[in-house]
Amino acid sequence: MDETELQESIRTLEFYRAQMENYDQQFGFLGAQVKEHNSAKETMTGYKELKEGSITLIPIGAGSFLFAKVADPNKAMVGMGANVVIETDMDDATAKLDDRIKEIEEGMKSLSEKYQEIADKAAELTAKIQNAYEGK
Repeated sequence: MDETELQESIRTLEFYRAQMENYDQQFGFLGAQVKEHNSAKETMTGYKELKEGSITLIPIGAGSFLFAKVADPNKAMVGMGANVVIETDMDDATAKLDDRIKEIEEGMKSLSEKYQEIADKAAELTAKIQNAYEGK
């Protein structure tokens, strides 16, 4: 490997590492999304068990809760995207959350596979660069 090829390989390796860091950040974001969806599902499941008119605490995040009076334990408001929210029954709402969780987890799996591909390429290129520096 001549000096030009070596420099090009080093730039490529830096690019691979930047991609891997980007994938790590995306993976963290998706993991947080799964956690948020599971928390919403858990809250809905608990809410459904309450009686109409009863007082409950609703988690709003950051260890904070609001007191709420149950209007209809079988109804929920669910975001559909683009700031559109619909009223639906609780079973449908939790099913929508399950679907979203599944989609996110599939995205995480795909991202993990892409990460591994880049990591393998980076490892291979690192070995080539080290061999070039060692004169092999």
